[in-house]
Amino acid sequence: MPELNDFLQYIRPLSDQTIQGLSLLLAAAILVLSDWRLTVAAFAGLHVLAGALLLETNIPREWGLLQWIVGALVGVMWFLSARRIETIQRRQQGTPWWRPQWRLNASTLQRLAVLLLLVVVFYVIRPALPFPNLDLQHARFATILALAGLLGLGLGDRPLRWGLCLGLWVLAASFALQHLRVDVGTVGLLAGLEILLGFAISYLIVVDGARFWPKPEGM
Repeated sequence: MPELNDFLQYIRPLSDQTIQGLSLLLAAAILVLSDWRLTVAAFAGLHVLAGALLLETNIPREWGLLQWIVGALVGVMWFLSARRIETIQRRQQGTPWWRPQWRLNASTLQRLAVLLLLVVVFYVIRPALPFPNLDLQHARFATILALAGLLGLGLGDRPLRWGLCLGLWVLAASFALQHLRVDVGTVGLLAGLEILLGFAISYLIVVDGARFWPKPEGM
């Protein structure tokens, strides 16, 4: 079994401009794609990147690992809720489980256009919020999360997308606060708030998705 130090050696090449490109790509997937599987996977990927960056800093490594654990728990909750809604809907409609249900509508095109504009602005201006005790690279990563979350909340129309974007805000806040050398209680409180957010969004996903069932069915 590889140890944590060995794993850090594998992910160390990500600590360059590649990390910003990956974070932008994953944030774009959350904002634009309509398939819930891909958006939840992109959210989990951002948690992996955040945890990898935290593991390279001087804060306790358990705090970086906590990002992976919380991201996995929240991602699984949202995955199971969305999967339940889609499974019942496909069964009632007689649609095979493997057929994608991607949607390309005016809302998707609007999000894509705004996102492309912001990507161009980001690479030209390269903004970075002045987070205390954060170096430039980590500050830009947190800035990407905050901007993507704000854009998604403004353009989102479903509970899952709202939850993903609120999760980006919480991730950006926890990523910045953990560099302030806060105590373990504060870190645990942020993780608990994110899990509570995951429960609330899971409930809203089921309630909202049940409206689109062709036939009423028990929750």
